[in-house]
Amino acid sequence: MDPTIPDTASPNGGLVPPATVPKEVIPSEDDEYLRDSIKAEELYALAVHEAKRGDDRQTVASFLRAAKYAETAREWYLAATALHAVGDILQKAGPDRNLEHACRMYRRAIAAYEECGHFDESRNLDFQVCATRLWHARELKLSLLVQIEMFLFWITAGFGYRPLRVLVRSVVMVLGFGVIYWATDGVLSSDEEPITITDFGSAAYFSGSTFLTINYGDLLPAPHVRWVTVFEGLMGLTMSSFFVVVLANRLRH
Repeated sequence: MDPTIPDTASPNGGLVPPATVPKEVIPSEDDEYLRDSIKAEELYALAVHEAKRGDDRQTVASFLRAAKYAETAREWYLAATALHAVGDILQKAGPDRNLEHACRMYRRAIAAYEECGHFDESRNLDFQVCATRLWHARELKLSLLVQIEMFLFWITAGFGYRPLRVLVRSVVMVLGFGVIYWATDGVLSSDEEPITITDFGSAAYFSGSTFLTINYGDLLPAPHVRWVTVFEGLMGLTMSSFFVVVLANRLRH
């Protein structure tokens, strides 16, 4: 303990904080981070005031300046909210709408949210950016291949943030392949003289064990669906791996 900062005993035996604070812990007016932090707060307040007046262009300029000062001062949450607000303004319909610029602002906001530990906001905003790119692909001039890839990524895993969606899609696949096996008499018993299994429950069971690559050998594919089972097994391996990756991404923080 610093001998120059004596503690005094209180009547109940506790310690009373010293009356004075050491000068070295008091922010100096020459502290550049303090100046930037204060400036960021002032510009953010100004931007909020201008937003209420409906002056979008000036609001964007003030928010961007606030974000710049906040990033310099490592005021990450303030920077994130300012950049988030800029993205929202640029995404609005009107003459100043610019989705590409809005997405860039959102990306900066996502990085700032992560820097200050607000991971829920970061994930939600990243999902919003991906959805914006998907549903406004033409406006953003994305290629057809990218659009198809993003659509499959969305419907399968919610852009990597919905592990339950992967499970649901897997169940749908299992049932879908089960219907194929059932409708085409594609499941045989494993007897010496195989017979066709015609009930849907057995077809769904065979489909599930094939999807998970844990076939016990009690049922066999008919010759005309063997390549279908190979494809289903490949899809099962892919979806199982995908689920692990998406779950890890969702639980990353």
